[in-house]
Amino acid sequence: MKVIVQTAALAEALALTGAVVAQRTPKPVLQCVKLTAEKELLTILATDLEVGCRYNVTAVKVEEPGEALLPADRLASIVRESAGDESLTLLTEKSACVVQGAGSRWEVPGFDPAEYPAVADFDNKPDIQVSAVELVAMIGKTIFATAKAHSHYAISGVLMEAAGKKFQLVATDGHRLAQVKAGLSKSVASEISAIVPAKLMAMVQRTSFGQEETLELAVRDGKILVRSARAVLVSSLVQGNFPKYADVIPKDTNRKAVLKTLDFEHRIRQAAVMTNEESRGIKLSFKSDRVNISSRTPEAGRAEATCAAKLDGEPVEIAFNPTFLLDALKVCSAEEINFEMNASNKPAVIRAGGDFLYVLMPVDLN
Repeated sequence: MKVIVQTAALAEALALTGAVVAQRTPKPVLQCVKLTAEKELLTILATDLEVGCRYNVTAVKVEEPGEALLPADRLASIVRESAGDESLTLLTEKSACVVQGAGSRWEVPGFDPAEYPAVADFDNKPDIQVSAVELVAMIGKTIFATAKAHSHYAISGVLMEAAGKKFQLVATDGHRLAQVKAGLSKSVASEISAIVPAKLMAMVQRTSFGQEETLELAVRDGKILVRSARAVLVSSLVQGNFPKYADVIPKDTNRKAVLKTLDFEHRIRQAAVMTNEESRGIKLSFKSDRVNISSRTPEAGRAEATCAAKLDGEPVEIAFNPTFLLDALKVCSAEEINFEMNASNKPAVIRAGGDFLYVLMPVDLN
């Protein structure tokens, strides 16, 4: 194999594929990326056996087709240190790959490309077509609510559902639930319900897309594939039963407050200064025209802040983990939110725009 590849394009490819590579594994080949050169295309493959990526680099001149299997971190370091070079030449020699830049040369020992696991390609019609910008925004509004470590494996992923032209993502960790909805330009042929691993969702977030780019999604044989103009991401779906999230969302509430998002977020941050790991709670005291926000810990002291609010209903006091509140306020992308409640011991609902909903369990400060 001999290719001349644009350094910036190779760096972008390795940034994405490198995020897939297994960090700790007894199999050295899983710490590698596979390079395949043919015609005028360099394809870089990475997998940890759960998530895989195929990235096509077109800013390349293929002088000799072939393959190479190289340590991902070593190759990425070389490319990073060659940022000042417009292009790099990659040439395989026996069991090694020589990387040449302007005034530099590295010889990197490699592995047999035949030992690398297969990475599925997108060879079917898509089930869902969605705007890349919109899907990235939807992931940002849900992925933070997935369970980071939980015996209920299903809630470690994001539930993706599609029916007709309706499309939504739902995530929960048992203490809060985030739901975001969108409309599709084309109806799906049949209803889809799949739990997508958070790692795959994070990969979509970090991929560079064009402003008008459309992503194609397919759910096949326990896997999900996502195809963009330059890459195909593939992952096994999370197995198990996702909680019946509709049962968690309060059907009716007797109190609703309207607040300015940025002002409310600012006051929550101020009150959160006086919380600690043992006392991760702030109290919200809703009045007709404001909400008083307070926190108190024996070691740190006490904080009080006030934010304007319009309350429809009787005054109420309710306490929450401030981190969980801030997670939603940071991503809701609306000037105002509706904060809906029933009682101090019942879950509250934050609604922003017509697409974002967030359910949050209160905490007991007593």
